[in-house]
Amino acid sequence: GKKFKAVQIGGPSGGCLTFGEKHLDLALSFDSLKKVGAMIGSGGMVVMNEDTCMVEVARFFMSFTQRESCGKCIPCREGTKRMLEILEKIVDGNGTVDDLDLLKEIADTVKNTALCGLGKTAANPVLSTLEHFYDEYLAHVVDKECPAKQCKGLMSIKIDPELCRGCSKCARICPVSAISGKIKEPYVIDSSKCIKCGACIEACAFKAIMEV
Repeated sequence: GKKFKAVQIGGPSGGCLTFGEKHLDLALSFDSLKKVGAMIGSGGMVVMNEDTCMVEVARFFMSFTQRESCGKCIPCREGTKRMLEILEKIVDGNGTVDDLDLLKEIADTVKNTALCGLGKTAANPVLSTLEHFYDEYLAHVVDKECPAKQCKGLMSIKIDPELCRGCSKCARICPVSAISGKIKEPYVIDSSKCIKCGACIEACAFKAIMEV
């Protein structure tokens, strides 16, 4: 019942293609995929729905590629590290618009100057998501919001005072003692202490705690 959002094709170094006639009706061939920044690669496909954060997808695949880099050439060795650092900065809620420009510049440089196939395709997930899902990147760095509600660094957990019964179960289960209050009165969460583990959300029988 979820809405189709994207498909990542070709393995970790493949590109992310979006919905729409231009991609869904695309022929599955080497030349056609290369034109849109993807590749057949291992032949694998990962289909994603509306609950998938495309910035996190790029970070996930970049973390894999960075670990796999042999380190022989500087563009791949250093470029994948820098791209991963920027992506982690963005999903943690500390990114800026300038980071997006730098990310694109590094990705293009790595793609054009790396020595081997791994390096030349390492930036594909970054470049394809920047091209087709740039609005999600902007939401992360400008609005400080993850549209898919997946990036913990851009989320906070709140207690609805109208639904809270003051049972104290959330405070008792919190591993960092970030929740306080009085019995039979609404409890509150100290956002500076909260590690966003979600234990309180699962524990609340009154659905008074939610991610926002």
